Amino acid sequence: MRKTKFWLALGLIATTLSIFACKKDSTSTASISQIGHKKALANLSAMTSAATTDYELIWSDEFNSSGNFDSTKWSYAERGTVAWNKYMTSLPAYASQDGSNLVLRMDNAAVSGDPVAYHAGGVKSMGKFSLTYGKVEVRAKFTQGRGSWPAIWMMPEPATAYGGWPACGEIDIMEHVNNESVMYHTIHNSSVTNANGGSTASKSATYNTTDYNLYTMIWSPNDIRFYVNNVLQYTYTRMAGGGTQQWPFDVPFYLILNQAGGAGWPGAITNADLPFSMQVDYVRVYKLPLFSNGDFESGSLYPWTTWGGGSSVVSTDARSGTKCVRETGGETSIEQYLTGLSPNTTYRFGGYAKVAATGQSVSIGVKNYGGAAVNTAIGTTAYSNGSVTFTTGANNTTATVYFYKPLNGTVYGDDFYLEKL
Repeated sequence: MRKTKFWLALGLIATTLSIFACKKDSTSTASISQIGHKKALANLSAMTSAATTDYELIWSDEFNSSGNFDSTKWSYAERGTVAWNKYMTSLPAYASQDGSNLVLRMDNAAVSGDPVAYHAGGVKSMGKFSLTYGKVEVRAKFTQGRGSWPAIWMMPEPATAYGGWPACGEIDIMEHVNNESVMYHTIHNSSVTNANGGSTASKSATYNTTDYNLYTMIWSPNDIRFYVNNVLQYTYTRMAGGGTQQWPFDVPFYLILNQAGGAGWPGAITNADLPFSMQVDYVRVYKLPLFSNGDFESGSLYPWTTWGGGSSVVSTDARSGTKCVRETGGETSIEQYLTGLSPNTTYRFGGYAKVAATGQSVSIGVKNYGGAAVNTAIGTTAYSNGSVTFTTGANNTTATVYFYKPLNGTVYGDDFYLEKL
């Protein structure tokens, strides 16, 4: 959430940081036995859809009970001294379930022994659940009002892994202020956040102002993507050489849901607009597929990255379906960084390739898995299968797979796959 200037001093106060920064347990993930080359994982692509096909649900809360929220998943967002938590109140009247929603409320009611002007509710998963990379879906609706500030966002743990705020990073999946007809997706870090708490990495998006909306964030090692009702709205991309100032997003982050207001970004509350409330239908968190977009039917290269000459998805020369990848020009490669692999485990990475002319070649390979790079070359003018096996190191859970053309010419690739052996 957009912060006021005095947040910048909070890095000096470790106990206060725990209120709004981050602490969470790493999420364990079940191993996947096989990711076949014909699974259409296009939903992780740059296309507009953010549907859940081929994602594995790892944590959720449907909020279908009544009374207090599930304390094994959430705790109250405590009151602090910054704008968003100035009026947080740890009482069920401000954060509870109504049988189908988590209801977060803000009003100016009198609370015995707590004589602040307003009281507001919020919950956080700090110390109970966190994730590094994955997909978060939150279905929610909220009221509008002058001074209102509902939000769905994430903060890291440990809070000071990369310094105090904003160096530690922040992911704002949804923020809304006052009576605006748009909501905001925002990233905070040392690179994009100024001394006043504003960020240059922010995008407004329209939403259904009178009903529920689905807010989705897909976080990979390469970028963070924000969706409203399954339509891509904003992408924040990791920059080569940007360091932790530009990308502090490789540590666990936990979730915060809150109805705030009356300070900071939205300004003063107009009491006639009270009460404010945010109703959360569900929160669902999925882990990323180990490998995705092996058939390029999405029309996009994402989450493959490219370097060298020209790489693109084309609608000619596909082995199956209607699309494949083409590499042209000089030395060229597409690569996909895999996370969530199991240590000391053998995998097979393979695919199909062909060259445009005899004498050319292209390699399918794997590197950075805990052993020496392995690859196999294909030089046929008709599609041929090639694959390599690799065994991750004792402490390795990542690898990089690639499709590499070392010389001039044109090559095609399609139907790549990853198997756990």
